[in-house]
Amino acid sequence: MSNAFSSRKARQGHAWLGPWFLPLAALYAAALWLRHKAYDWGLLHSKRGALPTLVVGNLELGGTGKTPHAMDLAKRLESRLGTGKVAILSRGHGRSSNRFQWVDSACTWEHVGDEPWMMARALHPIPVAVGANRLKALNAMAQTRPELKAVVLDDGMQHRALVPDRLVCLLSRPNASWFSVLPAGPWRDLPARASQADLTVATEGTVQGTHAQSQTSVHSPTCVHPTPLDTPLEHPALLVTGTAQPRRVVESAVHLKVALAACAHYPDHHPFLARDIKAWNAYGVNHGVQDLLTTAKDAARLDPWLPQLASWRIWILPMEVHWEDEDTVDAFLNSWVRTLPS
Repeated sequence: MSNAFSSRKARQGHAWLGPWFLPLAALYAAALWLRHKAYDWGLLHSKRGALPTLVVGNLELGGTGKTPHAMDLAKRLESRLGTGKVAILSRGHGRSSNRFQWVDSACTWEHVGDEPWMMARALHPIPVAVGANRLKALNAMAQTRPELKAVVLDDGMQHRALVPDRLVCLLSRPNASWFSVLPAGPWRDLPARASQADLTVATEGTVQGTHAQSQTSVHSPTCVHPTPLDTPLEHPALLVTGTAQPRRVVESAVHLKVALAACAHYPDHHPFLARDIKAWNAYGVNHGVQDLLTTAKDAARLDPWLPQLASWRIWILPMEVHWEDEDTVDAFLNSWVRTLPS
């Protein structure tokens, strides 16, 4: 059985971080401060993109829900601006190239990254593009789709070369100080940067000073392989995750009263390998487990392996953002939409 298998317990946060790294954290915080000041003082150049942009970002390591929030905000903007007027731009973490491209039916997740591939399938007809250089990617988007009126960036708060028209910062922890940055703590940027956002959102509990509060919740699992089923998931399942915060996935499954036979946790964006599939198949045969439960993002990386997983019923945990204060979000979007060219 693979070493990745475990009980229901999953790690919370990042075990390799700790206060013993404070000297390194001080150096990293100083480098971050100098970099931001270089942009603030004009020593490093930044400018607005070729299209109006709404950046959804965070200051912490993964797990604040950037992708589901970007998807939610894109759909809300589309309802205001019209079909085909809004697109999503992502860096495409883990893809095989850095060049700009639209995500289409000819792409695999290796070409564009697991999250953009998943978003394109879930949000159709909202177009999704990937590009490491945000400014160049926005130029290409404007040239190839002149009908676009706004672009939502999934991540990009640290891409200071782009000046966003609106910035949404997601926070899952109370604001801290420089000694919470990497590698002493889970902050990848200076916590004080949250004050630069046009809208700050608490994604887990309440965070002092935020404008809005949201919760990323899951619904009853949906069977996607081999064929959709109307019956609920009734048998113990093998949970497979490759996310930054598997604890939340486990908690969601338990909340939905899904019985977990075992969990197989992998690093974020882990490209599933033949040995992983072999281990799951062996576990299923040895323990009589036929149901495999995973997230939508992980399912993107499972897609090439579906022929080797023919004996499994594969279930996806659908994820959705729920806002505690819809009026605040609507007012924020409406105020921006009124400033966009008609």
